[in-house]
Amino acid sequence: QHEWEEQEEIRPYQFHYSYIFATIKAGMIIIDQQAAHERVLFERYLRALQESRMATQKTLFPQTLHLTTADAQLLKDLLPEVNALGFDIQEFGQSDFVVHGLPADMEGQAEQKVVEGLLEQYKMHESELDIAKRENLARSLAAQMAIKKGKPLSEKEMRRLIDELFACQDFYKAPNGNRTFVKYTVQELEQQFQKKR
Repeated sequence: QHEWEEQEEIRPYQFHYSYIFATIKAGMIIIDQQAAHERVLFERYLRALQESRMATQKTLFPQTLHLTTADAQLLKDLLPEVNALGFDIQEFGQSDFVVHGLPADMEGQAEQKVVEGLLEQYKMHESELDIAKRENLARSLAAQMAIKKGKPLSEKEMRRLIDELFACQDFYKAPNGNRTFVKYTVQELEQQFQKKR
């Protein structure tokens, strides 16, 4: 049993295009949409790395990536894991790579931007000794691909995000440790409106 017991007749509400307000039987929850989506994607990518390849969407025209020497070496080291996440990237010379496909849920993204963003995120956490390579990669890609604060969401998208969040193993926090939601019970809200004696 988890926190999310949706009140079907009451719609979720997006606040400042960053937070989702939703009612639950015990009161209400406020979800950080970016943190929640990072948690959802992190667990999805981690499963893909541990179990099987994710679906790949082949690009119509293969794209050549030109990377710095350091980034090229890092991508070479990560290539088996990166391709297990649904990418189809092959080495093409010293610092160049050819992208033949991206994960299916990234269709329409700019290949160079996605890969460079993934490598930047990865390098940010590389010094954390307790974080394994696969976990860092899943965390980095989740941070890169998660919906950001300021993005409008439809009611359907909000409900799907909430359902996916509470289907996670650890739905309380994002991969970086930030909380994904806060909960207020009816009693806590009532106390806010009561006069101090």
